[in-house]
Amino acid sequence: MSYPEYANINGERYKINTDFRYGLRCFDVVNDETICDEERALAVVYILFGFLPEPELLELFLEKAKLFLQCGETFDEQSAKKPDMDFAFDRPYINASFMSDYRIDLNKEKMHFWQFVELIRGLTESCSLSKLREIRNYDPADYKDPKARAKIIKAQQAVALPVRHTREELDAISEFENLMKGAGNGS
Repeated sequence: MSYPEYANINGERYKINTDFRYGLRCFDVVNDETICDEERALAVVYILFGFLPEPELLELFLEKAKLFLQCGETFDEQSAKKPDMDFAFDRPYINASFMSDYRIDLNKEKMHFWQFVELIRGLTESCSLSKLREIRNYDPADYKDPKARAKIIKAQQAVALPVRHTREELDAISEFENLMKGAGNGS
């Protein structure tokens, strides 16, 4: 299979920074709770294309960037899946799993982002990342024995993915906490 190297936008071909490290950097930006959506969009386009387009073309570049980062899958196909992995949070397990399954040192390898994702999907069930994802996907309700259920819940809590908040949510949480501090002081 050939992987996309360019994006066609308004009849022009634009080179994409396709190495998996650029894709991972984009996800770091997408998950950065300290920046607003506009800054995220600009950063992702800049990372993948190496420049910022004219403002009237930004939305088209952003659409191509999203499609690239979703490996050509539509948003509906992606959103139907419950997240059981986070590129940043699980990076040590990803690195270890690539080394154990493929003998690939991700610190030294150059690889297209889509190939990287395909290899993640093809990891054996015995690697550390697959075991971690399996724990996250267990349904505690499937366990009738209370001790077994409690053990699964405890394991899931230990490997739970971080909760991500938008900038607006963080501001609201901060405002609420400040209000509560004031209420606790008898103000």
